[in-house]
Amino acid sequence: MKKLLDYENPLFQFLSRVGDLMMLNVLFLVCCVPVVTIGAAVTAMCRVDQGYVTGREPGMFKTFFHSFKTNFKQATIAWLILALVLACLVCDILIINGYLTGTAARVLRLVIIGFIVIVLAVASYLFPLLARYENTLRQHLQNAAILSIGKLPRTVVMVVLNALPVIIFLLSVTTFFKTLAFWVIIGFSVMNFLDCYLLRPVLAELEKPKDQPEQEEADETDEDEAE
Repeated sequence: MKKLLDYENPLFQFLSRVGDLMMLNVLFLVCCVPVVTIGAAVTAMCRVDQGYVTGREPGMFKTFFHSFKTNFKQATIAWLILALVLACLVCDILIINGYLTGTAARVLRLVIIGFIVIVLAVASYLFPLLARYENTLRQHLQNAAILSIGKLPRTVVMVVLNALPVIIFLLSVTTFFKTLAFWVIIGFSVMNFLDCYLLRPVLAELEKPKDQPEQEEADETDEDEAE
């Protein structure tokens, strides 16, 4: 029994993390209520989950609201830009469905869906970058676009994770409502946690000192000479 309640026990750590993610999910949803604050809420959630995946165990509420406040302006502008672009693309699909048929309609729908995927890919990197680094919004957008192309396999997985509620809704409304409790209780924070886990090696690579490879080579040379 003593071992079961030990904080180092894997089961205890797992249950503790689940509880953290549940609280984080509620915090995220509450801060999304005004809609315009969704970008800041996503950024703040990213900041907390980045701490979790690196084992730093950040204070959830303090870290969340500090990030929410610090990144509010940039994250809100970024969210409004992305939301406007996505809204325009969705409207284009509705117009195509209403006025076009045949091959032309199918081709145009595929093109627009492609643009939607690109926007989601950039967004998948943009908010984690906003949460972690200080930079201009323009530079964040450029970096997010570069990473979304350069890390394409991860990008595909992240886009699917981030769009999963919408994908489920489009495939089956019934299934979506059956899983609604999952999304309200813990779903968004879990998807974001997985995103941050996938991004961990990418961010580590970005933060790796440029002279580290040279230093490693020098160390290897010294070892060879010593031999």
